[in-house]
Amino acid sequence: MTAVSDALGHDVRDLDDADALSSTVAAQLALFTVGVAATRILAEDDILPDAVAGHSIGAFAAAVTAGVITLEEGVQAVQLRAQVMQDLYPSGYGLLALLGARLVDVERLVAEVGGADDLFVAMENAEEQIVLAGSDAAFERVRASAAKYQIREIRRLEVAVPSHCALMEPVAQAVAGVFHSLPARRPVIRYVSAMTARSAMTSAAVVADLTGGVAHRVRWRDATDLLAELGTSVVVQLSPGRTTAVLFATAHSVIPVVALDDAPYADSRLRIRKLTRAPRCAAQGTDED
Repeated sequence: MTAVSDALGHDVRDLDDADALSSTVAAQLALFTVGVAATRILAEDDILPDAVAGHSIGAFAAAVTAGVITLEEGVQAVQLRAQVMQDLYPSGYGLLALLGARLVDVERLVAEVGGADDLFVAMENAEEQIVLAGSDAAFERVRASAAKYQIREIRRLEVAVPSHCALMEPVAQAVAGVFHSLPARRPVIRYVSAMTARSAMTSAAVVADLTGGVAHRVRWRDATDLLAELGTSVVVQLSPGRTTAVLFATAHSVIPVVALDDAPYADSRLRIRKLTRAPRCAAQGTDED
């Protein structure tokens, strides 16, 4: 907490307030801080991941854990990323989750009702959970046509910006500027990119994921498939929430999943140790921006 506060120039605990967290900047900084803190608490108990993967803003905490960026560099990038997002789209845009819908049908729906750069497939979270990014007007057109494509449920997410689509290209460029002179640090553990659904084996590959991810589709289902194929024995979702834990468990029911927020930390730590002889695992976080 102290290191994050020093990098910000104010106490990060000031963000722990409902009004403050309504800001895109505060929300993303809080998610990043909690993700890094959770990883370090686990490390103090010798629970160390063999691989990390981050959903959206969670990629920055994953990159810190992998040793590619420092905490201070992460704070700087996350703060700028969120500020540019918020400035570009202060209102009228967001994310819309479609449940019970196949990707091929959702892409047909987007092609049918999407206007000029106002509707995009932003996240492939699960086989039948797709998230769209776009304008409020485009979302109304989606709702009007949803029955035609047998979409079971539509849910507006509490995200105020259209992340993970081409509208975020200026954000990607801003983050790239932060990392322009970053020293090359090879990942000390495997870093799985949710943008490419591949392992990023070099500093440049991880930085490319951090910069480009905000303007490209999240391929979370494919990323979790890769973690399973790599032989992951336990998956741990870092705080906050349990969304990625549920997504992984649904897709790969034979692999144990622990969401840190599901129980007191001491209980979660004990469960992780019981699930694997060597206290190593894949760590995931975070929920959407």
